[in-house]
Amino acid sequence: MDRLYLLLNKMKYYFKIIFITVIALLGACREDDNSDLIIEREEPHNNDPGEPTPYTFQVPAHFSRIGAPFVPQDNPTTVEGVALGKKLFFERKLSRNNQISCASCHKPEASFNDPGKAVSIGADGTTQGIRNAMPLFNLAWTKITNSDFNWHGNAESLEEQALEPVVNPLEMQESWPNVVNKLKADPDYPRLFNEAFGTVDIDSHLVVKAIAQFERTLISGESRYDNYINNQSNGPTLTAQEIRGLQLFINEDKGDCAHCHGDQSNPLMTDFQFRNNGLDANPDSGLAAVTKNPNDIGKFKTPSVRNLVFTAPYMHDGRFTTLEEVVDFYIDDIQESPTLDGFMRKKRELTSQERADLVAFLKSMTDSSFTRNPAFRP
Repeated sequence: MDRLYLLLNKMKYYFKIIFITVIALLGACREDDNSDLIIEREEPHNNDPGEPTPYTFQVPAHFSRIGAPFVPQDNPTTVEGVALGKKLFFERKLSRNNQISCASCHKPEASFNDPGKAVSIGADGTTQGIRNAMPLFNLAWTKITNSDFNWHGNAESLEEQALEPVVNPLEMQESWPNVVNKLKADPDYPRLFNEAFGTVDIDSHLVVKAIAQFERTLISGESRYDNYINNQSNGPTLTAQEIRGLQLFINEDKGDCAHCHGDQSNPLMTDFQFRNNGLDANPDSGLAAVTKNPNDIGKFKTPSVRNLVFTAPYMHDGRFTTLEEVVDFYIDDIQESPTLDGFMRKKRELTSQERADLVAFLKSMTDSSFTRNPAFRP
């Protein structure tokens, strides 16, 4: 009996071992099978939009004289980036109370200027700025050195220029964290940022990169003056009066405007320099507010003389309402000061007819196709 009892116990022990082993093996098989099923049933990832599409700039043929547009290596221009930047340019969520956008002070129909206003009004509807809103076009050729953007050179790139108005107490009066939160809550923006930059993690740097991409596409070079310098016979060019005005514009013994504003070899019609043009005997600080150099007092960026028909009033403070006033100032009213530009010290003498001819030429650089371009509209 003892031997039988021992034999049965030993058999029970072996059966238990075999049972445990089988269960373990079956469990392992089920775990593997379940894992395979999970993998097979997992939905494919469609969050990766692929590489953005490179953008091809639409550059007028005669702009080849000034080289290709400047595009920073860390912000290549893409179709998706431009589309996002355009949406953001017209986006009122960038302001404190969702009342104004970049386009509120830079209107497409006015060559991206704030027409009729010496200075623009902030998001609260009452606060005034201190500078006339500069028009926006041909910015992709702005030289990048130390301080190149805005009237007094307080930004070194388009990206940096776009960063500041959001937090400026005279402009959008908002904070970047608030802007980012508003954009993240929007149903469209995460997808658009993912398409443009490969991430849904929106931040201020990506916002201004997109806006800068859009702004670099704002190219204006299809006026009657452009037809004239291209010797195009298939479109209107210059009248006899306008040609006389052009000669006055480039003649160093007459208007001598080309030193600062370009000629046929520089169709941008600006030298990108900062100059004291003699507006006041005790001038505004201008560039000196940024450089802290007293030799820069009264110096402001030379604006392009393209599309002047759309951008009145004129000068950094909007003091002149007509082009006739501007021409009369340069001939009759230059004010001496220690930092006055050397070209401004030259005595200019133009008859009333010559002044009218010069104004007529300035108006010939009007590019209406630019202000009507649907690619620049919301």
